[in-house]
Amino acid sequence: MTTKLWKRLTTTALTTTLGTSVVLWGSSLNTSLALDFQDKADDLRKLLGVTTTATTESSEQLTALAPIVVSLSQIEGETPETAIATLHPHQWKYKLAVTLRVREIPVLTFIGTKADLAEIKNSEKNPEQIQANSDVMKRAEAVAESLNQLSQDQQFKPKNITVSANPQDKSYSIKVNDQELVRVNGQTILPDTTNNLAADALQATNRLRRLMGDAPPLTAIANMPSATPKAGKAGVKERVTGRRKGMASWYGPGFHGRLTANGERYNQNGLTAAHKSLPFGTRVRVTNLNNGRSITVRINDRGPYARGRIIDLSKGAARIIGLMNSGVAPVQIEILGR
Repeated sequence: MTTKLWKRLTTTALTTTLGTSVVLWGSSLNTSLALDFQDKADDLRKLLGVTTTATTESSEQLTALAPIVVSLSQIEGETPETAIATLHPHQWKYKLAVTLRVREIPVLTFIGTKADLAEIKNSEKNPEQIQANSDVMKRAEAVAESLNQLSQDQQFKPKNITVSANPQDKSYSIKVNDQELVRVNGQTILPDTTNNLAADALQATNRLRRLMGDAPPLTAIANMPSATPKAGKAGVKERVTGRRKGMASWYGPGFHGRLTANGERYNQNGLTAAHKSLPFGTRVRVTNLNNGRSITVRINDRGPYARGRIIDLSKGAARIIGLMNSGVAPVQIEILGR
């Protein structure tokens, strides 16, 4: 479908008449968005090797403005295409924001202004029209349009979705075939933001890679400044001495304070793990293959003993990589050495 036609489709979806291309919601987000905001801010303490303190708004604050789901629909007799990317306006920190979902999974949130939100709340004008004309909606719309086009492109390969750093302005570019799709820069963030742009950019990229065609997650951002990947002692870069894939689980409350297999007191909030055979003290990078999140842990205990599982994470580590709700998840573990 040509770019011109897609623009016509998008414009029609945002007109005041709206018609069947817009679905009005109630005052709360649906379950999938609510679940994506469940990772609490203080649980994301270490991601991409840096300490983070997130301040994600609560679902109640996020839904103060009833969203409108904007999608593409049939026009002038064309056969309707399935729109995998949809836009969801809402309130975020007293600003108008628009969250982009792909296959109903939140991927990016575009932050607008307080003025736009105030106009919607106080103006007698049609609120949908105000949203449609806002700069934040237009930014989000451009990305949604590109993703919907790519979903119909038989030549598109999701592995060509990449992310690179822009050291000059400390932003990150998510690219498709080396062309910038969107820039993560504080005005565009992960919906369940970590308050670390690098972490947001990597997670958003991996969600797109998975949702656009189940490409494997990336574990690093291209073009990162050389001083960023610190590991261990100064000047000594860690190397991967082995990789394995399997299922991970986590353990916590019932073992907190007990002695681990190496004689330490188990701290469920620490970044440790149990493994059947790796030497105590071994550092292992664990990547959740469902969402691309990674964490480095230290082996200080033995287990897991359930069949098919290769590592048992502490509660603190499980929270960081999004393992708490599912209990188990497929992971890749990388054994680190120097």
